[in-house]
Amino acid sequence: MPEKKTAQSGRSTSNNRKQPPSAGAGKKAAQPAKAPDRPAKSTRQPAPPKAAKAPKTAGPSGAQKAARRPNIPKKPSLSVRLSTFARRTGSTLKNPAFWRGLITKLPPWTDEIGALLLIVLGVVTLTALFNSASEAVLAITISKALRQVFGSGAYLVPLAILAVGVIILLPKFGMSFRIGWLRLLGVELAFSSLEALLHLIANDPEARALARSGGGGGYFGWALSQLTIGLLGRSLSIVLYGILFAVGVILLTGLRYRHLLLGVAWLGAQFQQAIHYVENTEARIAAQAVAAKAEGQPMAKPREEIQPAAAAEATTRTPYSRPSVVSRADEAGPALAPAARGPRPDTPPVPTTGTEADSKPEKHEVDEQTRRSRLAQQQKMRLQHPDAHPLSKDEKKALVERTRHTLGAANGRSLVAPGEPGTRDSIVPREFLPDARVVPATPRARMRHKQHEPSERYFTVEDFREVKKVGKRDDGLPPLELLSDVELNVPTEEEINTNAKIIKNTLLEFDVEVEVIDVKVGPTVTQYAVSPYTETVNAEGEMILNRVRVSQIANLADDLALALSAKRLRIQAPVPGHSYVGVEVPNRQPSTVALRPVLESESFYRQRKRPLALPLGRDVSGEPFIADLQSMPHLLIAGTTGSGKSIMLAAMTSALVLNNSPEQVRLVLLDPKMVELSRFNGLPHLLGPVETELDRIIEVLRWATREMDKRYKLLEKEAARNIEVYNRALGRRRQDEHLPYIVIIVDEIGDLMMQRPDETERALTRLAQMARAVGIHLMVATQRPSVDVITGLIKANFPARISFAVASGIDSRVILDTVGAETLMGRGDMLFLAPDAAGPQRVQGCYVSDDEVNRLVQYWAEWHAQAIEAERIEPVLVAPWERGMTRREVLAETDAMLEDAIALVIEEGEASASLIQRRLGLGYPRAARLMDLMHELGIVGAARPGGRSREVLVKPGADPFKNLVDQRLKKKP
Repeated sequence: MPEKKTAQSGRSTSNNRKQPPSAGAGKKAAQPAKAPDRPAKSTRQPAPPKAAKAPKTAGPSGAQKAARRPNIPKKPSLSVRLSTFARRTGSTLKNPAFWRGLITKLPPWTDEIGALLLIVLGVVTLTALFNSASEAVLAITISKALRQVFGSGAYLVPLAILAVGVIILLPKFGMSFRIGWLRLLGVELAFSSLEALLHLIANDPEARALARSGGGGGYFGWALSQLTIGLLGRSLSIVLYGILFAVGVILLTGLRYRHLLLGVAWLGAQFQQAIHYVENTEARIAAQAVAAKAEGQPMAKPREEIQPAAAAEATTRTPYSRPSVVSRADEAGPALAPAARGPRPDTPPVPTTGTEADSKPEKHEVDEQTRRSRLAQQQKMRLQHPDAHPLSKDEKKALVERTRHTLGAANGRSLVAPGEPGTRDSIVPREFLPDARVVPATPRARMRHKQHEPSERYFTVEDFREVKKVGKRDDGLPPLELLSDVELNVPTEEEINTNAKIIKNTLLEFDVEVEVIDVKVGPTVTQYAVSPYTETVNAEGEMILNRVRVSQIANLADDLALALSAKRLRIQAPVPGHSYVGVEVPNRQPSTVALRPVLESESFYRQRKRPLALPLGRDVSGEPFIADLQSMPHLLIAGTTGSGKSIMLAAMTSALVLNNSPEQVRLVLLDPKMVELSRFNGLPHLLGPVETELDRIIEVLRWATREMDKRYKLLEKEAARNIEVYNRALGRRRQDEHLPYIVIIVDEIGDLMMQRPDETERALTRLAQMARAVGIHLMVATQRPSVDVITGLIKANFPARISFAVASGIDSRVILDTVGAETLMGRGDMLFLAPDAAGPQRVQGCYVSDDEVNRLVQYWAEWHAQAIEAERIEPVLVAPWERGMTRREVLAETDAMLEDAIALVIEEGEASASLIQRRLGLGYPRAARLMDLMHELGIVGAARPGGRSREVLVKPGADPFKNLVDQRLKKKP
């Protein structure tokens, strides 16, 4: 029996199998052999199926199996992968959100680590420059590189690195140091000019070799010098870079023209004082000789002169070791020495003898030696202080009052003296009570308590009574009695004075000495005017002014909130237009600002003739705050849910319909939230019903852009630059053609920007850019003040913004470009940023209830019904944007090319399928279908025999969809 072996492919083979000798047999052998019916037995186990290699087969079956294999994707080349990575990296680095996110993810101690690294780098670099050891390879390399690049100016580079590190660390120690772009420009200009000057002054014939050896200004100075030396020469180049160096130093030090004048004046005063001192030397020597002879003492040397009055004044110690910024000089003459102001109150009187007390010059009863001594002392006093004389009580009082009124003039500001009211009227009167004093809590407070300072202010609160002034209203306007009247809740005197003392004592505990000089009581918060300037009068009668930095007060906001037990506290440092810092503390019982008292105020009366005057609410002093939408010209509102956006929009809408008839102001209300503005349906001021669907809102915005273009054509025809000029040009005879103002109010644009961002942004931006002149104004609100909702293009065209309470300071920066909105109280508390204001102003918004809105809508609905019955106005059946929307519906239901085909046949005056086919590039079936559609719409006539063109029934300039749109509008409910 032949011996069997197992092949590598797992089949059993036999040794006695003969190999075919011929080629033909070889071809047959090349064909795959059929497997036997029964596998042969083998002592070895076959290989597992997954390890077995499939036999290579030839023929169609193998090709089919190979074709079924999926194509292996080609691996991209290295250059493609590098370009893709570079493109992704570049887009990431250009994205501002990436850097903001990276900054927010960094730990708070990153700046400290960076500052320490800069300091270490500066020290190492400076040490390398001074190192002379040849073994320090790294130090020699750094020193050689710096010297070759910057030459002799290389020592300034490590000093600059050290300065940057120290500046970064200064805020950690409570010291702030700001460097503006002018100072940076001055540093660069001065350094560059110095490098060029070092290389030019060296005057080496081989300038480049000098730079290579590390001399002069290095390669940097050599490059700068070569820029000008070929054109101007060496001498003019030195002059040019010298001027640039001086300019850089001036920018760096902040030196101005007035500083030079002050320096020249100081030098002149010193020179005059020296001349006066030299001229009076002989007289002083003679006076000293007379005094020494009278007293029997040796004459003092000329150099041992008594200090002048200015030196004595300079050595006088000011309270708390703080230099005063107030000049000690009186308006009438130079400063007085302490000896010339009379004895101090705490100095014991000098005992006098009976002879001196009873002596009189006319009786010649005094001793000759005593008389000479007294005359010598008086002559010496006159020589030192010719205008000096002891001050009486009245003179001291007059000096104090005069100093109070002129205080701060040398510092470029006007301050308020203690006890006098501020420049701005306050509803809180101020009184001084002798028993109202602060309890000394610190050594500084106890020191001030001993210096007999004026009594603490005591603020009294009376019921707020606002002056009402209501003008004559038109008969057609609704009465103001439809609205409710709510009075303000004023805080108690105890609450106000307690908070004022807490603020002062808390700041004093942190070594910040301030005065609470005024109080402004608002409906929600009370603003305490904290003056960083404190005034003291010493025993000599001179006024001492101490002041603290505003940043020190602002940094203690959390400590003040803790001491006052306030939910949220805001510090306005400083208040724009005033010389104090405002600390806004929430009232324990906040008031509700009703719309009616604001409309009846004198502030609104002054702007009653403006059709778009908006009563926003009351400011921190309780005064009504009125804004004009026409001057804004658009308003952007943001705030979290429940902060008061929708109530404010309702109040503004109510104010517009209260003071304007439908002929003056028309409204377009868009409410994606569906429930806030729908209650105004029925007002005759509305151009159409309140729109709530997303697609219809987009169509309304498109109609607004078309209406804007139409109005611009009307203004162009009358040569008017805005709507006011246009209406005046028409006059009373054409009063029916006057254009009303249109106010478009959008309650929430977040959904619009998320679902239809491009169309929404395009429509809002175009309206905001151009619609002001034609009388179309926007009021847009959102609860998501993020960069994807309030884009940069939208924000740039809405200069007037209102921010209610937001979640974080980032949201506040998006809407207001500054922080502060995150500290608001909510429920109508807002910050209003006017287009021309330096900063936001805090206002408590007006509140309108649902009952007031319903009464107002019902009044106008009844008025509209009566006007239709009297045939004074015609009823409006559909909104002006309905025709455009219906037209788009017809085009969407038929064919997108129908409008182009209609315009083509009207322009040509004939219609045929071949014409549409040729001109529009369509196939014949579609062109024939368009001909049938135009025949159904009544645009073209019936087919003519002989294949002639059809007749066009619509004249040029007419609306071909007019009949169809009218039919559809009649079918709509």
